[in-house]
Amino acid sequence: MTLSIQQTPINDIHPHPRNVRQGDVGAIAESLRAHGQYRPIVVQKSSGDILAGNHTWKAAKALGWTQVDVTFVDVDDDEAARILLIDNRANDLATYDDEGLAELLQELAASELSLDGTGFDGDDLDDLLFKLNGGLGNLGEGKSAAERLEEFESRGVKSFILPFPEYEYDEMVGLLKKMREHTGHDNNSDSLKHLLLEMGW
Repeated sequence: MTLSIQQTPINDIHPHPRNVRQGDVGAIAESLRAHGQYRPIVVQKSSGDILAGNHTWKAAKALGWTQVDVTFVDVDDDEAARILLIDNRANDLATYDDEGLAELLQELAASELSLDGTGFDGDDLDDLLFKLNGGLGNLGEGKSAAERLEEFESRGVKSFILPFPEYEYDEMVGLLKKMREHTGHDNNSDSLKHLLLEMGW
């Protein structure tokens, strides 16, 4: 199969009618605004159905794009369905090297653009660092409490935990989502600060 990329009118292709993946169109739109389209949408040549990049197409459409980069593949419907599924499933099976991820995010967080265009925010980095360190209690193993506290305080990103009973967890996740929608922020830290300032605290 010889692959090539060509600019194609966005309305000449369309989402696959059997795509069962639910993607974050907002996050993809953020990426397109920050970086442009850096990989093509894969489309079945005979039908115009998108096999990989359904949500990239939706994000580009929402941004008002009229052209997108496309790779057309000449496959039958059976193989098209298999490509559609494996493209999504392979992402599901992927994992992160958490220590490497934390190191990279910390470097970017200290830059001028911070974490813009990465799909991560300060809360994500905060949670990751807390997970890696097992909380303040395991920070700086072998050091005194004062040394561990000093190490924690010197970090550019810090976290604290608000414990809830298991039966309240889902409710709190929903409330945090509503809080972000209300304040217009995309992370819990900025949303909470906004609400507290809004309340005059």
